Amino acid sequence: MISSRKVSPRSLMARMATLRQRHRALDARILDEERRPMPDMARLKRLKQEKLGLKDAIAVTRTILARLAPEPVRAG
Repeated sequence: MISSRKVSPRSLMARMATLRQRHRALDARILDEERRPMPDMARLKRLKQEKLGLKDAIAVTRTILARLAPEPVRAG
């Protein structure tokens, strides 16, 4: 469902920071699992899928933020 709610650039930046933090935490969990003598492959698959989902969410948030607050054009 499409929402007509207005979103501020500040709230999007906060969301981006949260998503990046979760992405880094998943990286650590994946590394921990991979370092185990017998990694749980099903768990690794779930963690990696969740990490990809976060990556997609970061990209979508970045796109929305760019549309709301485009970066200034630099001369030269």
